Amino acid sequence: MIVLKKIWAFIKAYWYVPVLIIAALVLKSKNNKVKEVLKVASDSHKKQVDAINNAEIEKQKSRQVIEDEYENAIKKIEESFAKKNKTIDNREKAYVKSLIKDWSDDPDQMAERLSNTFGIHYVPKTNIIDTD
Repeated sequence: MIVLKKIWAFIKAYWYVPVLIIAALVLKSKNNKVKEVLKVASDSHKKQVDAINNAEIEKQKSRQVIEDEYENAIKKIEESFAKKNKTIDNREKAYVKSLIKDWSDDPDQMAERLSNTFGIHYVPKTNIIDTD
C-alpha cells in the first residue's frame, strides 16, 4: 500500500516532465525556467514521500501502543483470574482487544468497561490518594 502511495505521489509530481521536455525542444528555450520547474517538482515529490513515510511511522507507533495496552490488560486480568483460580479464554482476549482499540482515547472508560466485564475492582485515578 505504501508503495502505491509513493508511485502515485511520483506520478502526480512528474506528469508534466515529458510535456516540458517536448515543449523545450519545440521552443528551443534557453532560459532556466524548465530547470526551476523540475527542481520545484522534485522538492514537492520529496516532501510528499517524507509525509507518507512519517504517516506510516506514526501508524506503526499507534498500533504498537494499542498492542502494549492489550498485553498489559490481559496480564492484569490473568493475574486477577489466577487469584480466583479462573482462566481467560481466546474469546475474552478478543473482547479485551476490541475494547482497547475502541476506547484507547478514553482510558478511564476502557478501564471501567474491563472492570464491569471481568469483575475487577476499578479505582479511577481521581480517587487515588498519594500517601508519600
